[in-house]
Amino acid sequence: MNFLKKLKQKNKPLTSESVGFSYTNQEILKDVTLNLKEGELVSIIGKSGCGKSTFLKIVSGIISKKHSGKIKIFGHNKIFSKAKLGFVPQELAFIPDLSIEDNIKIFGLNLGLSEEQSLTKARELMTLLKLQEDIHKKPNQLSGGQKVRVNIMLSFLHNPQILILDEPFVGLDFLNRRLLWHFLETMKKKKKSIILTSHLLTETQEHVDRLIILKDGKVFFRGNLESLKSKLKTHYILELRFSYLSKENHTKITKYCNYHDINIMDAYEKYLMLGINKETQKNMIIRMFDKLDLKYKEISYREPNLDEVFLSA
Repeated sequence: MNFLKKLKQKNKPLTSESVGFSYTNQEILKDVTLNLKEGELVSIIGKSGCGKSTFLKIVSGIISKKHSGKIKIFGHNKIFSKAKLGFVPQELAFIPDLSIEDNIKIFGLNLGLSEEQSLTKARELMTLLKLQEDIHKKPNQLSGGQKVRVNIMLSFLHNPQILILDEPFVGLDFLNRRLLWHFLETMKKKKKSIILTSHLLTETQEHVDRLIILKDGKVFFRGNLESLKSKLKTHYILELRFSYLSKENHTKITKYCNYHDINIMDAYEKYLMLGINKETQKNMIIRMFDKLDLKYKEISYREPNLDEVFLSA
């Protein structure tokens, strides 16, 4: 049985079992288990401070302090498999006062590559990233989006099988985000396995194969958007604006929703956003409003996007 388990792990780019991590007295991660498949794009999402970036840094070896649990790269200890990993940090890691070419050579040298190997791979990656810039330029002469793409190119010079990106879309405009998504889709076709974090939830849902939600350092959910809707009982969004909503009536609505499994996702003065599992629940809550003689306008009734479902997580 142990032999079969080891054989299965060798076919999986990344496996983590019961990973935990603490800073002094603060527990950051608790029992995080993840399996990353070949050619799979997975996004880890969660509120700030939930442990997303910490987990990626542990997997990639950036955080070297002791953690609990096991991490295997193609069935082997990650210490002996660093060449198979490429990590892009949130911060720009290149040397701004040196040319792009010199950065390529230095990063390549740190990754065990010759100058020729580094420059050859850099040209290939720059083409895929639509980074048509003179490599004699310094990175600080580039736009913000170009700097991010240079950061990515330098991190993947050694042609790793597993690509790890920590918040790669931060500060990017729509065009640069599209370029990066196209690049990641190309990497998937090359059988690369990708794991990233992002706060752009609605955009992320269109591209990833699987979502992992961390909550309070634990895995709260793993799967796709439809599965998440079912877990959180939020298949529809009902948005309403009332002419007037007293505290008394707001309390009555809250009690009614809690009793009938209707989720109040957002509430502000006269505005309500309700998460509804079944269409019959909409009719129920409308009848309740009529019974209270409330005047309201229905803003929308529709399926939710990931940002909205995430409000319930």
